[in-house]
Amino acid sequence: MSGGLYPMKLVSQRTGLSPHVLRVWERRYGAVTPDRSDSNRRLYGDEEVRRLELMAALTRGGHSIGQIASLPLEELESLAGSLDPQAENVESQVSSTPEEMFMEQAWRFVTELDLLRLRGVLESATVSMGISVMTEKLIVPLIERIGLGWELGEISVAEEHAASEVIKEVLLMASRPYAATMGAPGLIVATPSGQLHELGGVLVACTARRQGWEVSYMGASLPAEEIVRVAIRSKARAVGLSIVYPADDPELAGELLKLRRLLPDDVALLIGGRAASGYQKAIDKIGATLIKNLAGVRLALDDLRMRPGK
Repeated sequence: MSGGLYPMKLVSQRTGLSPHVLRVWERRYGAVTPDRSDSNRRLYGDEEVRRLELMAALTRGGHSIGQIASLPLEELESLAGSLDPQAENVESQVSSTPEEMFMEQAWRFVTELDLLRLRGVLESATVSMGISVMTEKLIVPLIERIGLGWELGEISVAEEHAASEVIKEVLLMASRPYAATMGAPGLIVATPSGQLHELGGVLVACTARRQGWEVSYMGASLPAEEIVRVAIRSKARAVGLSIVYPADDPELAGELLKLRRLLPDDVALLIGGRAASGYQKAIDKIGATLIKNLAGVRLALDDLRMRPGK
């Protein structure tokens, strides 16, 4: 390689670093700052490729990426020159965190459509990290990575759907032991009509169960009337909606307005997901709470539980 700009796939092959690691090193540690193509794809110059090669060798030799990411090229080369040549060939990256190692394995099995081994990785991570940490440190980033991979054409619709089903099943299974107590407040979780991506809703449902709520998870793309019917029959305290894609559905704002109009006044509406902010105007109009992350889910549920209600 010399005198050019190189795409991530080629750089990944050259350095032995997966695309996920390349993104993490860029975002979290500022290790490199690639250019962008007209289609917003990363392009790496010769010096950046050399930096990544050196940092890959150094982390395999036992250095922490957090300690070396900001070093100038000359210092990286000096450090690399002092490595034991045999240590450079060690395959495992000593500095990798458990969640990074689980992520590497999970993403590989997503791309290979190896669902049995993907399930095994997620279940092992649950045992190793605990359901709460596993959800926030592995599942949420994995869902984002799958969504990005689908948008960039790195994985097919079939791979995205299959992986999502495995993640959903693992999450729901792991949350089942958290039975609600008698008199626990009720939460209905769904995605509104036209919203087919349901993993955000699954995350909310599992989080709420761990918070002691009685959760009814209704699945994807439900009309407002159906959500309201279940909420009224179950005497729910709140309805949680996940909106992931797209952010410009011309029908969705009307569905949200209808939902608020049909729901009893004392039933709260919690709305989150990657595309939720695209409907900010409608969310504000109906007085719903916009949720930005799982920590926000927990705070909103705790706040609702403190209020007098059903």
